[in-house]
Amino acid sequence: MLIYGKEIRDRLKEEIRQEAMKNTMSMVIVRVGDDPSSLSYVRGISKFAEETGVKAEILNLPEDASENEVIKCIRKLNNDTGLTGIMLQTPLPKHLDANRLVNLIDYNKDVEGIHNYNLGKLISKEEGVKPATPKAVISMLKAYDIALEGKKVTIIGRSMTVGSPLAVMMTGENCTVTLCHSKTRDLQKEALNADILVAAIGKQEFVTPDMVNEDTVIIDVGINFDAQGKMFGDVHSEASAKARMASAVPGGVGMITVAELFDNLRVLSRNQARF
Repeated sequence: MLIYGKEIRDRLKEEIRQEAMKNTMSMVIVRVGDDPSSLSYVRGISKFAEETGVKAEILNLPEDASENEVIKCIRKLNNDTGLTGIMLQTPLPKHLDANRLVNLIDYNKDVEGIHNYNLGKLISKEEGVKPATPKAVISMLKAYDIALEGKKVTIIGRSMTVGSPLAVMMTGENCTVTLCHSKTRDLQKEALNADILVAAIGKQEFVTPDMVNEDTVIIDVGINFDAQGKMFGDVHSEASAKARMASAVPGGVGMITVAELFDNLRVLSRNQARF
């Protein structure tokens, strides 16, 4: 059975719309180059902002923008007292250091929740802004009444934006978590052992039917495009059909992720109002 994110997104959208009527919120998405894999996400952000009354600006820099130029841009945005949140859209061109640039963003404006300061708060179980995609994964599981406590969760992919923070957040939900990556031995065995399998590796249809069983719940975080521009997840359609439940691509986690990003903006707005 495929599961979708529309109802979750719509609920969050209305909450954020109501918040935006009371408090002005704004963010800037810094995009370097024209990577097609990020375009649908950025468009989704713009549409969500328009529908909720939040101001969202896309700041496009050329593919060959130097690191110093991007740094100058980030520092200018940090100093903009009227700006609630900043996001650096990835992937970045190879000549740019994404980790360095993300950590130059004022952590009080880090709408993605991936600044080292905010990740540190996540690890220490303090309240704060959490990465949007892991939030979306957990929101989807809870919305479909999928029990988490005591469950075996296998995450394929250990990025600092999805896999690694999700492992921390799932552990906080009292799951037993296995975080897999390119060096994992017998990945098929680890996947088959999961009650909940999260695919976040960024490889089209990487998870095949022989890696899942009929009782598995699959959450597919992947967004991949073929030469014709058609979107695919990290999970093969036959694997999704075999599982007990599987999130749709498109229409699943990605749809919720945009809403969770704006929920983070709401958190930042409230935190900034205290000072």
